[in-house]
Amino acid sequence: MKKIARLMLALLCISNAVMAQSNVSFGSPYSTVDAPYNDYLYNGNEILSIKAESKKLVLQKLNSSTLSEISTKSFEDFPKGYKVEYTARTGDAYYLFYSLSDKASVKLFAREIDFTQGAFIGEAKQLLNLDGKLSKHSSLGFRSSYDQSNLLVYYSLATDNKKANERGVQVFNQKLESVWNKQSKQSTEVQSVDYAVDAKGTVYTLTQKNASVELTIASASAEPSTKAVTLDKKSIRKIGLFETSADEILCAGLYNKDINTSAAGGLFILKANNLNDAVTCPISPNVMNQYNADQQSSAQFVLKEVILEKDGGLTLIGESQRLETIRYYTPKGHARNAYVLHYDDILITKIDPIGNLSWMKKLPKRQTGKASEGQGQMSYRYMASENNYYLIFLDNEKNKNIAQDEAPANYVNGEVGSLTAYEITKDQGLVSKLSILDTSDNKQLKVNNFSTHKIVPLDEASFVLEFSKKGNEDVLMKTVFSQ
Repeated sequence: MKKIARLMLALLCISNAVMAQSNVSFGSPYSTVDAPYNDYLYNGNEILSIKAESKKLVLQKLNSSTLSEISTKSFEDFPKGYKVEYTARTGDAYYLFYSLSDKASVKLFAREIDFTQGAFIGEAKQLLNLDGKLSKHSSLGFRSSYDQSNLLVYYSLATDNKKANERGVQVFNQKLESVWNKQSKQSTEVQSVDYAVDAKGTVYTLTQKNASVELTIASASAEPSTKAVTLDKKSIRKIGLFETSADEILCAGLYNKDINTSAAGGLFILKANNLNDAVTCPISPNVMNQYNADQQSSAQFVLKEVILEKDGGLTLIGESQRLETIRYYTPKGHARNAYVLHYDDILITKIDPIGNLSWMKKLPKRQTGKASEGQGQMSYRYMASENNYYLIFLDNEKNKNIAQDEAPANYVNGEVGSLTAYEITKDQGLVSKLSILDTSDNKQLKVNNFSTHKIVPLDEASFVLEFSKKGNEDVLMKTVFSQ
């Protein structure tokens, strides 16, 4: 097992300043379930936690109001070698998706969850039976439509030809009935960049070969159409697909300043059904160079959220993510490489309904960790209220009182940290830094296995976080942001 990361949070030493910013409360401890897979579904005032290990799967119901355990049920009837792939709400039903793989086939199953009872309903339903094995470094992928009425499963199978693979997509409706599917052989030179599915079951696929990007739109009722994705006199550096609440698919990402540099020059948005009308937004060098950011970090922003606002404007949120290779030599003079993941500054941009820049803010953050340990406790979780955006992350406790224009100290994955949030006003982009849980040298509680995906937003201004504390117990923490 990976080394258990430890986060030190002071439960009894929260300062008055912190309490003025957010209301933090804790529930009664309950028995921990140590499992490598954790996910959370939310309905009303109840949370369903799914915790899976090799021999059993546990469904744990929790109350988000009383912050207490309702029930815990273990299931050991899953087949040997199963792998949990995805959990989702589809229509009014909840499902756990798991796979079974060997050298000759890949099978996908769905098992319905009775949320009220915290148990499974009936037997698993087989959705896919693929001949062959998954191609190297790939896995089954999932996308849900914004309204949760359609589920897309995509995959890549290895072939005898090392320069080609079989790529497929299959769409299921909310009853998990297959709507349509397609599988075809493609060159490994063509990279699958992203997928999306809309409420009509239409599939959108972004592919890239060298610097050329293409978008393919396909459905059961029409022949596939493929178009080049281009920006006038600009080079696309990063691109992804984002579905909005208006059931519209957007192509969005970052473009290079020019063809001779990898530095991010700006942001762009294109409607998937109208690739000729791009909204572009340059990133000012003054913004990009804030907080002593180096050129390499600035070049690695990844767009993670595209939010359609009520007035028709857009908010885009990106994060600097990169893999660093560090060359070193052993005492005997042998050359070795160490690989380090960086999750750094956040860029948030507000664009008005006619495509003009309202404001842009770069929010300082420094997080690093061993690549072998993955994301771990790094990156951030997004949520929003009527008036504010919130970006929640784990910070170095030294950064609590630094000036806004000062470069932050680095947080190392697995070390002591302070749970922190940036609060950004929607109208003007005014930024406040909130210390949700302060650290202290006295009356500490050691917290294990923190992760941003364990943050469960309850409504516009509150969230619940489950963590494991010393003594084989779990506990729920609830935070309510002041409005």
